[in-house]
Amino acid sequence: MASYQQMFYCKNCKKNVHVNDKGQCAICHSTQMNKSWSVRFRYVESNGKEVQKRLSGFSTKKEAQAAELEFKVQHKTNYKKLDQLSFVELFNDYEKFIKTRTKASTHYDFKSKTEGHILPYFKDYNVIDITPKIILEWQNTLEKFSYNYKCHLRTCLSGMLRYAEKYYDIPNQLRKVDNFRNLEQEQEMSIWTPEEFEKAMSFVKDKEYKVFYTALYLTGARKGEMLATSWNDWDFDKKILNINKSVSKKVTGAQWIVTTPKNKSSNRKIRIPDYLIEIMKDLYVNKLNENKIGQFVFGNEKPLPETCICRYLTKAANDADIKVIRIHDLRHSHASYLLSKGISVVAVAKRLGHSNIEQTLNTYAHLLPEDNESLINRLENLGTFLGTKKTKSV
Repeated sequence: MASYQQMFYCKNCKKNVHVNDKGQCAICHSTQMNKSWSVRFRYVESNGKEVQKRLSGFSTKKEAQAAELEFKVQHKTNYKKLDQLSFVELFNDYEKFIKTRTKASTHYDFKSKTEGHILPYFKDYNVIDITPKIILEWQNTLEKFSYNYKCHLRTCLSGMLRYAEKYYDIPNQLRKVDNFRNLEQEQEMSIWTPEEFEKAMSFVKDKEYKVFYTALYLTGARKGEMLATSWNDWDFDKKILNINKSVSKKVTGAQWIVTTPKNKSSNRKIRIPDYLIEIMKDLYVNKLNENKIGQFVFGNEKPLPETCICRYLTKAANDADIKVIRIHDLRHSHASYLLSKGISVVAVAKRLGHSNIEQTLNTYAHLLPEDNESLINRLENLGTFLGTKKTKSV
């Protein structure tokens, strides 16, 4: 889409300048300025190359708009190429665009979702021919998937169509299409109490896996963050775990990669209890004796395999005759325990590496303790105080 900008040329400074609130040159405060409008847009040259065009020196915005229209009429043949942009070409272009701007796991996730559930449906369309009705019909084919997964697919399509609007000047019809409705019943969060965790761990025979699960339960770290830790990240003297990277299995052409954490706030140092330090030191000694000190604490020259991590935890739950939970639920269990003990939401959010406290509240608000008796007592005291003040004033 075209963008218009009003320019100010200062006769005193003899260059384009910004103006202050009083309409003066921001540099010399002169009011002797010429005003003009410019327009910027993209078009395709005769050789098929897409370029950005800027026209300037117009007295009014309408003149700039007219000049843009005239230019497009003169280059109408080239603009037909934009009208013929296929969805497959858009996908290839956008996929290259985000590959250099997102984490490898994000790029992998986009590509796998698009190739599986978006590209097959739209591959025979030109982008400009995709109407709101066509998008709605595509959404209707996704009914078998969960609400969250459908929303992720829509986000992938939205990114592509916003890209087409910005760089190809093709209207984004997705804005006219209603989003999915969440008709799913909210599922209760699966967590293990300390008693359940202890019971499950009694059935984990492999010592390294048992320490790994315990580290997740006692730190609230994400699975990828814990898998990426090296021994240098564990400061036993200061009782601190330094989380500054993550292992991702969502990569193309590789089993895993070490990448940055989920977001900026995920880089953090968290305090660890003495019990965890004790079993970590024991694990180090065992690995040292077996000559297995490698890049990763949990693993060696490569991290523990994800299939084994999940399978061993499920087996332990079944053997202990308790509910089966996911690996990520150990993180939920950690947060739930802290909140149930009255630890502030701010402290929990910081420990978990959440980007904002709202994320923590949205996830765990139902777990915060409710002390209605204490609450009403406080209000009664406040009411008595106000009543006393009122009596004295009379």
